[in-house]
Amino acid sequence: MYKYMYTIVIHNFEKRTMRKLINFITGIITGIFPLIIAGILGVLIYNELQNLIGIFICVILGLLAIWGGIQIFKIIQRKGIVDFMSVVIASPDLDNLEPTKDSKTQKRTAKELAELNHKNQNIFKGGTLKIFGDWYGEPYQNSLKILSIDYNEEKKQMEIQFSQNTRIIIDEPDHILESPSVLKILSAKRIKLEFQHEKKGSTKQGSYFKNYAVERNRIRTETNIDWIKQKIDATIGQDALIIFN
Repeated sequence: MYKYMYTIVIHNFEKRTMRKLINFITGIITGIFPLIIAGILGVLIYNELQNLIGIFICVILGLLAIWGGIQIFKIIQRKGIVDFMSVVIASPDLDNLEPTKDSKTQKRTAKELAELNHKNQNIFKGGTLKIFGDWYGEPYQNSLKILSIDYNEEKKQMEIQFSQNTRIIIDEPDHILESPSVLKILSAKRIKLEFQHEKKGSTKQGSYFKNYAVERNRIRTETNIDWIKQKIDATIGQDALIIFN
């Protein structure tokens, strides 16, 4: 038993180490691209303006490229190269395709999903959370089991209760896709994630939250997390909620 648990711990450690190494290498490579582009533009500009103005423009381009490269590197360290590239090249329109008749993916309404859960007939049982592109914990880690799904038609509000004293409250969820491996809610007006975590400087558990609200074509975020400097990577172009098995 202990040997099996030790093997799992070592395996997970190796996976995390490899993921961090891949993110570090791909972050450096991807972060260099703005410098390459700035260098090419700088040569072209200075070829036309061989004076102080040309030098000034080249310096500004260089500084912007360095800043952009650093930001890209940081994002890849937090989210991974796969998530970063999916934001860059993904087409949200593909998410609105109707599932085929023989597909394992089913289109649901919020009410239907809750009713299926009450009958224990929902085909998706739980996984790792990503809200508007922002992971709960490390990417593809921190798997949670779905305990219950409820929907209030009057408030147009869905509540998903997970294991580990975690829940999500979703206002106006729409365009829901369910399969055995993933649950997607493509759009929502507001999502609140509530969970338990040790308080800063204490071993006692405290209640924490992360709020995501769609306002004027952007995501406004709010949190009371105090044990780390929290960076919330939420963007309007991402699906409201994805849970990966």
